[in-house]
Amino acid sequence: MNWGHKIIIVFVVFAAGIITLVTKSMRTKIDMVTKDYYAEELKYQQVIDGKVNARDLSAPISISQQSEGITVTFPQELHGSNLSGKIKFYRPSDAAMDVEMPLILNNDGRQMINRQLFSKGNYLVKVQWENQGKPFYQEASFHVN
Repeated sequence: MNWGHKIIIVFVVFAAGIITLVTKSMRTKIDMVTKDYYAEELKYQQVIDGKVNARDLSAPISISQQSEGITVTFPQELHGSNLSGKIKFYRPSDAAMDVEMPLILNNDGRQMINRQLFSKGNYLVKVQWENQGKPFYQEASFHVN
């Protein structure tokens, strides 16, 4: 085999490698943190204010898991308050596993969430609520077993 054939083989192998990389990259699923990240960025001052207000509470929100579900417990001073907001369980590895729901507390300041909604793994829990016109925000890492 002469050197001209060897050069052609190298070009063919290179082209096949490039085509393989392009095909794989086109099939790779890319999840963004949020679909509308620009609008979320504009509202980020509310998150900053909410974090400051949440630090002033007597205790942070606690998240625990039992066999029947995951419990989100609010501090004592918020029990019985008329809170409005949402809880988002953000799964960094797969956006299809995110769980978001409205904040509906019982009289003890707790919300029970069905365990069947979750897959095992790490979540970032983002709790955003409003109490008497004042914004609150708290994030916590959480692992579902």
